[in-house]
Amino acid sequence: MTIKDLITRIINEELEKTDTFLVGVDTNQAETDLKFFIDGPEGVSIQVCTKLSRKISGILDEEYTDDTPIRYEISSPGVNQPLVDIRQYPQHLGRDLQVTLAEDEILTGELVAIGDSDITLSLLVSKHKKEERVILLENIIKSTVKISFKRKKK
Repeated sequence: MTIKDLITRIINEELEKTDTFLVGVDTNQAETDLKFFIDGPEGVSIQVCTKLSRKISGILDEEYTDDTPIRYEISSPGVNQPLVDIRQYPQHLGRDLQVTLAEDEILTGELVAIGDSDITLSLLVSKHKKEERVILLENIIKSTVKISFKRKKK
């Protein structure tokens, strides 16, 4: 079992009974520098990441017998990372997303609904007209939250 597999197993076991989940892993080729990204319906607190990191350290001290030094990090994906799991979308309802589709079509619109296997965006089609479009997750190549510092009018 590789160190990446071992840490992934630990994370999945620890998060199994929570609403937090693993959404991605970045690693160098030698798997000596690893970054694990976790998310949840309300995001992820630093306390959750710290607790998980301490648990991993304890298990690695017992199970990791290789002398190769490793460095690992547990964090939330951050606003610049794409959404990769349907469970990430609810916390972004009402926000604008940029979605790249399989046909190289890029859509930008407000996330207004989430289904089991699709999302619905409200797209501005003209100055005063919006139209809703349902997008199957299987057709999404990349989906990112558009960061805005403007307050939406209520």
